[in-house]
Amino acid sequence: MNQIIPPSLLFDFSLPVKQCSPPSRRKAGRLLKQTDMSSLFLPSSLNQQPDFATVAAGWHRDGLGLVFCVSGKPETCAGSSTDVKHSDCALIWIDTRPAGNVQRATEYCHHFACLPSDEQAAGAPTVVVQPIAQQRTQRIDSNPEKMTCRTHSKNGGYELEVWIPGGQLFGYREISELGKLGFYCVVQDTHLGDQPLSVGDDFPTSYNPSTWIQLELQS
Repeated sequence: MNQIIPPSLLFDFSLPVKQCSPPSRRKAGRLLKQTDMSSLFLPSSLNQQPDFATVAAGWHRDGLGLVFCVSGKPETCAGSSTDVKHSDCALIWIDTRPAGNVQRATEYCHHFACLPSDEQAAGAPTVVVQPIAQQRTQRIDSNPEKMTCRTHSKNGGYELEVWIPGGQLFGYREISELGKLGFYCVVQDTHLGDQPLSVGDDFPTSYNPSTWIQLELQS
């Protein structure tokens, strides 16, 4: 008999994230200092979900850094910013005022798709700002051109580094005092399937912040 309630839904997860250095100004090479990043526990591992990606995060008063590492991919990554649904990408949701019981996205919620390779940009990585269904209101129009992402190819996969400046996240300016972020992600792969951070698309994770987890920002 299939489980009605996935095991990860039985817990409220709060994952520690270290403070990181701001991104490198170099136009090539690593964007983020790997020793600064915190490897996140993926609650979806309790639910027998696909397991081909790891996620690391780091925060700074100037922004949020994320690293997605995909393994076991039979072909090179590909996608298009005009067709995110059928692209290799990391889907990211962020809430700068996580309450834990709010079931509709507020003005503090943001959603991005980060493509390791975008055919619309000659194969370069791209960030796409995505709408959130039923969001109450928006206070800031995030500009993807002010975000940075880099792809590093490796045998059987890739690594995607993403830097989201705090100025592109409404409410982030006070984040060092608040000490926490709401967060959810899905690593979407055209060959390997979808690997969610916690519960999958049987739940309203795409628009309900109460299904997201919290990142505990450490100094």
